Parts: sequence; C-alpha cells; structure tokens
Amino acid sequence: MEEFKTIHPNEVLMYVCGPTVYDSPHLGHAKSAVAFDVIRRYLEFKGYHIKVVKNYTDIDDKIIKRANEKGIDFETLSEQHIEEYERIMKSLNLKPDEVNPRATEIIDYMIEVIESLINKGYAYESNGSVYFSVRSYEGYEEIFQNIKKGEDEEEYEIPEEEEPLYGDKYDPKDFVLWKAWKEGEPYWESPWGRGRPGWHIECSCMAIKYLGDVIDVHGGGLDLKAPHHKNEIVQTTAYTGKQRFANYFFHNGFVKIDDEKMSKSLGNFFLVSEILEKFDPMVVRFFLISSHYRRSINFTLDNMKQSEKNYNKLINTIRRIDTTETIENGSSEVQELLKMVEETEGRIIDAMDEDFNTPEAIAEILALFKDLNRIIFEEKTKITEDFKDAFFNFISDLDSILGIFPKLKKKLKLGIAGSIDEKDELIKNLINIIRDTREALRERKLYDLSDNIRDKLRELNINVEDK
Repeated sequence: MEEFKTIHPNEVLMYVCGPTVYDSPHLGHAKSAVAFDVIRRYLEFKGYHIKVVKNYTDIDDKIIKRANEKGIDFETLSEQHIEEYERIMKSLNLKPDEVNPRATEIIDYMIEVIESLINKGYAYESNGSVYFSVRSYEGYEEIFQNIKKGEDEEEYEIPEEEEPLYGDKYDPKDFVLWKAWKEGEPYWESPWGRGRPGWHIECSCMAIKYLGDVIDVHGGGLDLKAPHHKNEIVQTTAYTGKQRFANYFFHNGFVKIDDEKMSKSLGNFFLVSEILEKFDPMVVRFFLISSHYRRSINFTLDNMKQSEKNYNKLINTIRRIDTTETIENGSSEVQELLKMVEETEGRIIDAMDEDFNTPEAIAEILALFKDLNRIIFEEKTKITEDFKDAFFNFISDLDSILGIFPKLKKKLKLGIAGSIDEKDELIKNLINIIRDTREALRERKLYDLSDNIRDKLRELNINVEDK
C-alpha cells in the first residue's frame, strides 16, 4: 500500500484499455468498465478532477476475421459493436469519459511514433513490417517482475501474442509495431509500404496524444498486464524519453462462471445483454462491485439473485424512510441513529481509501440498513426531518461513490425498485388501469372489491389512499 500522488495537484490523468469491438460486450467487459467507473467516481468524490480516456480498438486480426465471416467491412462491424457497448454501459450508469478515441482515427500519428522509434534504434523494419527490439531496451524482462504478488492479486496466464508474425523478427520476443499488408485486408500507406498498426502501439499512441507523455493511472484487465501493458511501457518510454509511462497500473480481475474462467470453448460465456434480460442493470452493477476490483468474481444465478435481494432491500428501506412521518423534537434514539449514519459513512470512506475496497463498503451499508430497519420499523422509533436530511445526504454520497442509486427521486415517487427507463411507461399504464377500475367499483358501491384491490397492492408495497 502506498499513498496516491498525482502529477498535477487535484488532477488525475487516467487511461483505460477499452474493448476490441469484434463482438458484443460480455460480463468481463462490464466488470472492468464498472470497476474503473467506481475508481473514477471515488477520486472525484475526494475532490480530484478526472480526465478519463478509454479507447476502442477498431482494427485488429479478430475484427478483420469476424467482418469477413459476416461478409461486411470492418468499419460496419466496429460501429455496430461500439454503439452496442455504449448503450449497455450507459444502462449500467457509467459516467461518460473525456474522450473515447478509436485506433483508426490516429494512424498518421502512430506512423510518426514508429518512425521515431526506428530513428532512435529501438525498432527495425523487416519485410514491410516494423518490430520493437526488446534487446534494445534495458530492463525489459524486469518490468512487473519486481512486484510481489499479494493476496489481492490472482495467478493468471500470460497470453501468447495473438497477432500472426509478419516478416522476420530478429528475436522471438520482439513485438510488432506495424504489420505488412496481406491480400484482402484493410491497409494504410506508410514509409514501409501498405499495412496497419499493431495492437500495443495503438494504446500507447492514444494515451500520449490525449493525455500526455506521463499519466497518473493506466487501467485494464489482469490479462493485459503482460505482454500488452509491458510492451506499452517500453515503447512509450523509448519514444518519450521519460522514465515512466504511468505512475500507477490498476488491473481488474476476471469474471468466473460457476468457479470456472468464462470461456466460449467451455460454453459458459455470458453477454451483458443476456444478463440484463433477467436482472435490473443496477442489480448487475451492485453484483459486480460486491467483489474487489482486483479479484475475480464468481457469477452464478444464486449469487445474482442474492445481489438482487440485497439491492431491493436497500431501495425499499430508502423508500420507507422517505415516506415515514416525522416528529419535531428528536429523542436520544434519533441522536444515536444520526451517529450510526455518520460513523458508517466514515468507515465506508476508510474502506474506499484502502485501494477502493467496495466489498467492505457494501458490507457496511447492508449492516447499517439492517439496524435502521430494526430500530425504525420494528421498534417504532420516531424520526425527525433532521435525520431524514442526514440520511439522504448519506445516500447521495453513496450514489456519488458507487453509482447504484440513479434517478432515485423518481423511483421513490413511483414507490418501486428497479430500472426506470424500461419499466416507467408500463408501470404508469398499469397503475392508471388499477386506479380507474377502483374508481368504477366505488361508484357502483362495490367497496369490498375496491378494498381488496387496495389490500393486494399494499402487499406489493404500493400504498393507495382514498381521500
């Protein structure tokens, strides 16, 4: 553990590796996106101005292969999945980033950087491709090797370099900066002939162009630690001449399905869109932050249902406190309630200060709400407007940090838990039908049926009063 220090006072420059847009976003994409959204939110809560750049890799081997399989061009495929990704992440209440650059937007700049690396002796051209020479970079092997693996960081497999080899490498560990063109592939003109950039150089160039030579935070999945982030470090510092590329690297853990790593080959691959058909987006978000961002999270239907149950308990408690009548003069019990809320927020901030410990923060929230339900609704303790104000300031702070209570005022007004955007119109129409039916029954003096509908609604936590 070390103190977080920024390059510029009260400002954080953050680059996050975004998706390669050849397919629909899966739960792993959602875990990463939500994790870095919470990190961003908490740093903003602490008073920092955050500039977040998250890229789209919109040209690579997987995209070309998938586009060819579908018989469409790579631009159309990329655009479809970018739109889908943004729509899904908006439903998960992600704050918008400063910039979401696409690799294909800055090809000319990538060529400039690659030319500079060649001129400095860090890279070489071979048969129309350009490679970074790892032997030219002192300390390449030591990058990330001097960090002791703690209990909050899991074992992971270093993936093999995915791109095919173009041309001849001088060393097997050399990695590609520019790929020579092959028949049937998209290409850009360069000093080395037709081709396209390699994956690693894309992220380095987008980070430098939009944030600068040295940044505060670089984020991405644990599987990107090596070789992707390792190669980013060496090519970036070789180009800029700076000692560091990012002062802090944050790596999020994986999503496991029934304790096995999510994989299409195992048949346990879940798209976010599939999960959102069964669960409210805020339940999914609540589930994803219930584990530490560095740790893997185990997805099962039972775990999701438990998250749904816990989240709805929070919403229902908030709604009940909102509708509870207040008294003017507070008792010692109310003072104790105020103290409980204040101390819980302090413990949540302490937890978030220790490497954004969301599971501990959520445990504090659930414990507080359990006590509030017992004291206010079981023991019938009267509350004051001062307590309500303090409680809802606390809820506002929680939403600022965790982003789990969007459009709360509207939810309270309707008296429901869950997503508003998709359910709002349906609920309004159903309530209107029920209201009109009860009015017709009362006009006919069929009060027993009218009262029966009212009682059934109360069982669903929908209160109807005839005035």
